[in-house]
Amino acid sequence: MNKKISLSAALTLVSAAAFAAGPGTTGASFLKAGVGARELALGSAASVLAEGANSVNWNPAGLAGLKTKSLSASYNMLFLDETQGFLGYASPLSGGSGVVAGGVNYLTVTNIEKRATDTEAADSKFDNTNAAYTLSYARPEVASGLDLGASLKYISTKLDSNSDQTVAVDLGSVYKLNEAWKTALVVQNLGGSIGPDKLPLTVKAGASTGFLQGKLSAAADVDWLANDERFYLDLGAEYLLSKNLAFRAGYQFGHSQDKLGSGLVGLGAGIGLKFDRFALDYAYVPFGDLGDTHRMTLGFVF
Repeated sequence: MNKKISLSAALTLVSAAAFAAGPGTTGASFLKAGVGARELALGSAASVLAEGANSVNWNPAGLAGLKTKSLSASYNMLFLDETQGFLGYASPLSGGSGVVAGGVNYLTVTNIEKRATDTEAADSKFDNTNAAYTLSYARPEVASGLDLGASLKYISTKLDSNSDQTVAVDLGSVYKLNEAWKTALVVQNLGGSIGPDKLPLTVKAGASTGFLQGKLSAAADVDWLANDERFYLDLGAEYLLSKNLAFRAGYQFGHSQDKLGSGLVGLGAGIGLKFDRFALDYAYVPFGDLGDTHRMTLGFVF
């Protein structure tokens, strides 16, 4: 585009990535923002602990253990005119032959000002829209204790009149070491580029265990964002006060390199409520100078 974007619009677009730009800045940055209040409250330590249809975004192999149909919906007001949402559905196949799932993850930034000259009033406004449409399949017990999953993504981005599309693949595994420990390995956004930029290729490895007769779960993940030249360490824990109420907290280390300012950048905290087939999850996730975010997710099993 030959027209200038105002400073406020530029800051808005930066916030859409949830990570500050670095020497390896990538395209389709909305894919790094994270989906699901429960998983974000755990500090993104979710390669093993992701549940239900939200596993589409974290580890497709996590779908393999589903015994009932799962529906998940998230909607988040983020920064300025930025909104994010996710709708996902997962269903076991008959005969124990696996689990299929689908989802759409979107992020929009509206009312971005466009100027041809350095004037106070904008000439016009435009939007930035991003979406990833995902189809997933997972199969349990491919080998003893090993679940595998894969996702195919169609990714689209549009900034004013400029648009780009591409496809990518996620590959995931969950391995049960013993009754106490599970491990996971995930490769996300495996593909080429979108427009002139590489996709945010991510390798995520993690482990989880339980304590207190299953009331307390703890997990740790290591995230390597290969094309962004970033490493993060995610630690998270969930305590079940009762079958209806859970408390969660986590922290993602490594955000000092993202230059998001002072504050509790990397923290996640939240609660979860379950009533029969219905679940409501909340997460508080601060982003330093960009502000605090509050995430809500509704889930149903049937």
